[in-house]
Amino acid sequence: MNNRLILKLVFLLSFVYSISFAGIYDEYQMSFGSTKTDAGAKNQFMDGEFETIIHFDALLFDKSHKLTSESENYLKQISKKIKTYLNDGKKVHVSVIGYTDRPTDDENELRAASDTYAANIEDYFSYSLDANTSEKLSKDYAQSISKKLQDAKIDKNLIMVEYHGGKDIAYSDGIASGRELSNRVMVSLYVEFKEDIDSDKDGVFDSMDMCGGTPRESKVDKYGCPVDSDKDGVIDYKDECPKTAVGISVDRKGCPLDSDGDGVADYKDRCGNTDKGFHVDLHGCPVNKTLALTFKRNSSQIFKSGYSKIVEFADFLKENPGYKVEIIGHTDSVGKAEANMILSNARAEAVKDALVEQGIDESRLTFKGRGELEPLVSNRTAEGRKMNRRIEIKLSH
Repeated sequence: MNNRLILKLVFLLSFVYSISFAGIYDEYQMSFGSTKTDAGAKNQFMDGEFETIIHFDALLFDKSHKLTSESENYLKQISKKIKTYLNDGKKVHVSVIGYTDRPTDDENELRAASDTYAANIEDYFSYSLDANTSEKLSKDYAQSISKKLQDAKIDKNLIMVEYHGGKDIAYSDGIASGRELSNRVMVSLYVEFKEDIDSDKDGVFDSMDMCGGTPRESKVDKYGCPVDSDKDGVIDYKDECPKTAVGISVDRKGCPLDSDGDGVADYKDRCGNTDKGFHVDLHGCPVNKTLALTFKRNSSQIFKSGYSKIVEFADFLKENPGYKVEIIGHTDSVGKAEANMILSNARAEAVKDALVEQGIDESRLTFKGRGELEPLVSNRTAEGRKMNRRIEIKLSH
């Protein structure tokens, strides 16, 4: 076997081995080899577990130590990918590691003169890169990529810069093109698991909370959404009437509707649409009141004991300004009918004047006499005639 064939086989085996080794190393680049790190850089984040780890393809540098145009474009894609995670609120770390070709400190390598060697082999034996220069180049490569990432608005505090020099070549350094592939920077993205917290303190972690921002101490379901315990359509923390019976219409506060505003819910109100200005009973109906006054025979003067009733009735009218009052006077059957009619009218007017004195607007009051025409009981007895000498009250809206 001639020398040329032997060299080809040696280079081929070396090339295959170096590709295999480089692939493994770059995949786990933080785990192997001796590493130098920029001052202040920390890699404690490697102790944790990660949601995502992305090892990007190599960024290559040409003979003049400039990033290739293809790698420039690829770096833009890397920056965009990193910012996508940042915009999603993820906590990330970015490692930037520089590499170079394997160094040699032997500056006296002799250029082979035999014409049996290929030109690229001659180039190899005339190539020299000392260890210090190798390390500096790898550092320069890494720092230049870090700067470009920062220019792309990626916080420098997220970036850890390392440089390995020529300790880990990418491909065989038997040819110039292989050496150039070792002049590279490897960028990796580490995305931390987002810490699961309960931002709104409702007992449901954010990752499961479909209703974020629920007020504290609100009762929520397993998805973090406020519950409506009484099924009235108003969630509990807004429900001022949290135990409304099923099927009852409620207002926006979760309380049973009171359409006429009388204080009695519609489902209890027997007198719906009560006008304003009336006190109502438990059934929602306007409260009624009468004024029971009797008089001496042939007199329209109110008994002193009757004035407390006047005051009480006036107070009722003040509390129920929607009422109008008709006062009707009556007499017994003793005497002439014409005189009794005049007397009954006087009795009604006396009561009207007494109410006005108590502050009731005269426009709310009317009066009339009915004489002996409408007896309450029989006039055959003294007691009956006493009961018929009276006034009656009719309330209207």
